[in-house]
Amino acid sequence: LTPLHIWLPGAHAAAPSHVSAFLSGVMIKSGIYGLVRVSGFFAAPPAWWGMTVLVLGVVSGVLGVVFAIAQHDLKRLLAYHSVENIGIIAIGLGAALLGRTHELPLLTALGLAGALLHVINHGLFKSLLFLGAGAMIHATGTREIDRYGGLLRGLPVTGIAFLGGAVAICGLPPLNGFVSEWLIYLGLFQSLAGGAPGLKLSLFAIPALALIGGLALACFVKVFGIAFLGAPRTPAAAQAHEAPTSMLWPMGLLLGCCLTIGLWPGALFPLLAAAASLWSGMAAPTTLLAEQAPAAALSWSALGLLLLLAAAAFVLRLGRRKAPSRAPTWGCGYPLPTARMQYTASSFGATLVDLFRWGLRPDRHGGKAEGLLPAAAEFARHTPDTILDRGVIPVCRGAIRVFNWLRAVIQNGSTSFYLLYVALTLVALLALATLSRG
Repeated sequence: LTPLHIWLPGAHAAAPSHVSAFLSGVMIKSGIYGLVRVSGFFAAPPAWWGMTVLVLGVVSGVLGVVFAIAQHDLKRLLAYHSVENIGIIAIGLGAALLGRTHELPLLTALGLAGALLHVINHGLFKSLLFLGAGAMIHATGTREIDRYGGLLRGLPVTGIAFLGGAVAICGLPPLNGFVSEWLIYLGLFQSLAGGAPGLKLSLFAIPALALIGGLALACFVKVFGIAFLGAPRTPAAAQAHEAPTSMLWPMGLLLGCCLTIGLWPGALFPLLAAAASLWSGMAAPTTLLAEQAPAAALSWSALGLLLLLAAAAFVLRLGRRKAPSRAPTWGCGYPLPTARMQYTASSFGATLVDLFRWGLRPDRHGGKAEGLLPAAAEFARHTPDTILDRGVIPVCRGAIRVFNWLRAVIQNGSTSFYLLYVALTLVALLALATLSRG
């Protein structure tokens, strides 16, 4: 959770992709498990507990996805999405805590069920995305998104698996991310049933959750479009080939799990209801979930959408046979386009990054191309982590300078000063002994 997320992007960037999958899918959920277990020991937690967790969840969700949009490194981008999704889980848990405080069983059951289901879902689709990223890195030898392009031709299976994970993490049907976020939405709307001011304020988490989903969609449109579509941007991308079968079948298994939960969420509802019952002490959470979250209607809707997408893909496939051969994208009459003229990760997300400049504070390096016949110029944009790079590191550097100065003053190499320190220490010890006897 923000601001304690600063270790995660660097850890993901340094770890192998399969380790990142385990780290994101399992290990970072230990904190959520601790919060759920400890809060379950109290029959009526204070209202500020739930509100604090809810606010931290909103801040982490929004800032996590905004920082992800600004990233060029694929694994750092996915790491910030872990911050975002932990924020979504915290929103559901905060809503459940408020429901227990104000004795609203629907808010409690739906909030906790959504949070716990999102723990499972995030473990599935984030592991899928990291394994897909590993296959992309294996094929190109780089984590830089701007050095990909056109990978769908050489990595079709990886591309489809990565697209499935992207749809799931954006909370879109018919995959599993939609189901857990839908339960959290339903729970937050139950705040209208309470009269406490804190419950009314919690309704602001609804548009925040919608904003998180929209920004996540924009981010993965950027990633998939730049990495898998268009023309190859480097020779390595042009020569990329599919990963071995041993790397593909785990992605297929995870994608199948995401699709199964999206099409048949009712299979997990009894488990979620039992967990809500044990955590809150309610008698009939299964009935509450069945009434407020009809799993059958959700399953049929997801199946209908899946069939509609399959039919659309079939029609497009038939139409492609009659389409003319592929040609470069028209560039306003310019006859010699190159891959460098495509959108970069920075240019694609520049508008959104500028909208959140107050929190991101991006750096721009280089000059601008000005005039009708400008001279050659280069520029780049870099978005450091606001908390780590602009807060923690400068404070630590300042503290190091202060301590170095103190060390130089105290350990100055003069014997007279060292004797003075001994004398002052003896005086202090004598004064302390006198005061203790008195």
